[in-house]
Amino acid sequence: MPTLETFILFAIADLALKITPGPDMALTLSRGVTQGFRAAWVSALGTSSAGFVHVPLVVLGLATLFSRSPLLFSAVKTAGALYLVYLGVRALFRSRRGRFPDECASVASDREIFLQGFVTNLLNPKVLLFMVVFLPQFADPALGPLWIQIGVLAIYQKASGLVIGAFFGYAASRIRNWVVDNPWFVRAQEGILGATMIGIGGWIVLSRDR
Repeated sequence: MPTLETFILFAIADLALKITPGPDMALTLSRGVTQGFRAAWVSALGTSSAGFVHVPLVVLGLATLFSRSPLLFSAVKTAGALYLVYLGVRALFRSRRGRFPDECASVASDREIFLQGFVTNLLNPKVLLFMVVFLPQFADPALGPLWIQIGVLAIYQKASGLVIGAFFGYAASRIRNWVVDNPWFVRAQEGILGATMIGIGGWIVLSRDR
């Protein structure tokens, strides 16, 4: 197990990294603004649930395949980006119909929102690569099996992501009433979500990771 000092240092570093802009945070914030806290919470739950796949992969060392296979890396990155762009285009088409927020919310069910968050995080190879590079820095062979230490840190990382995502989603949802009360902004709500998803997809494709 990691020492208390090591765990605190990891928690601080993890927090600093989570509050920086990224695909998961952008998706949760846009859901909070456009559909309220429930949608933001479900989105954050979806992104965090990808940990049920990521954590075993990292602990078992399979994530290193991405760093060794540029072709596999590009394939996963492209698949995730295209999925997000597809969702973004659908949202933009909905925005042209001028639906009100409650009607828009019914279009995307909790299941759909959860899957969007789940796939966004799951198909982003940056997440696996980051975990592979970041987590071992806080593990020490002298303290016991590395797979246990890395597993504990990985589980904490995903759990804290859910808490932080829910917090920011709630903050974003607080301005939703203002959005609803301003008709000029109603039609733009789905447009915000669509543009965000397309932007995330482009960010994933254009990012240059080693």
